[in-house]
Amino acid sequence: MPSVDELIATARKNEVIARNLFDIEVAIMNITRCSEFFLTLVSLVKEKFGIDHAWLVLTESPSNEHLIETLREVDEDKEILLPVSMVDFLRATQSIHEPILVNTELNRFRGIIPSDLRKKLGSIAVLPVVVDSKVVGALVLGDETAGRYNPRKDSFFLNQLSVKVSISLAGVWARERISFLATRDPLTLLRNRRELEESLEQELSRHARQRENMAVMFIDCDDFKIVNDTYGHDCGDSYLKHVAYHLNELTRKSDLAFRFAGDEFVVILPNQQQEGADIIAGRIREHLLNTPLKVEDKIIPVVISYGVISTENLQKVDSKMMLKIADERLYEMKREKPNRRTQTECEEG
Repeated sequence: MPSVDELIATARKNEVIARNLFDIEVAIMNITRCSEFFLTLVSLVKEKFGIDHAWLVLTESPSNEHLIETLREVDEDKEILLPVSMVDFLRATQSIHEPILVNTELNRFRGIIPSDLRKKLGSIAVLPVVVDSKVVGALVLGDETAGRYNPRKDSFFLNQLSVKVSISLAGVWARERISFLATRDPLTLLRNRRELEESLEQELSRHARQRENMAVMFIDCDDFKIVNDTYGHDCGDSYLKHVAYHLNELTRKSDLAFRFAGDEFVVILPNQQQEGADIIAGRIREHLLNTPLKVEDKIIPVVISYGVISTENLQKVDSKMMLKIADERLYEMKREKPNRRTQTECEEG
């Protein structure tokens, strides 16, 4: 039976842990962005509990796409994010809702451990992160000794941390999701037209302050109506999502892609002159030509026209003028092309 001194020492230790958990909860409960939430969380957990290694594992599921994308933007040197397949996550955790403490056979968990830590760690604690009753990932704590996260140890406080993180994240997630959807096109998830107007004004303001050129690219899908009429609206939706995906893949992080309306898209190219912007637009068009949409047994060519204007070629710079000129140049390209394909030609590919 523990002595009185031992009981007092344990009580004081638990009091410190409870106070640290409270401090973490207070710090994260009012954060409004998921990226800031996790950066703050991992930093505080390491600081308050003297933990050398801590990272966030998120499953690569559709519901996590936005969260992973947001975290990747701020995680270049922080190394707190580890996206994993759902299969690897379930293999390691069995999707349980309570913390897992492991100090033997860590190889079973290699799928959720960063590659540079796999040979270093002696024990880990896996704290599930739950949103809307679904396990979306885990906060993982690692130690180079086997004793830190011994399965025989009481996981009461780890479970409290897991619950606090999940409850706080649910609120942040909901607020950010609402904000995200308000600025996005619901089909392609590109920024919407309202966001275009605000972003273009911001970029032009920066152009005026820093004297850096910028360009605007206006894009139209030549055969979208034929594709829609021939294969139906579901295929038309896939066509637009295909274009949107490749716009994101082919542009820089600093570039901004928008769905303007229907089958029209706009890309803002900060710090880009006319020649460079024309080259980028040409590459996008060429890439789409060489990357047709595949739907079931159909191969559907993707052909675009574009117009590009850079601030270096304008005496008076304003957002409406840039969009107008880029749009006019787009239709110049359309007029110079051979006759558009017929519906039969589209069906034959």
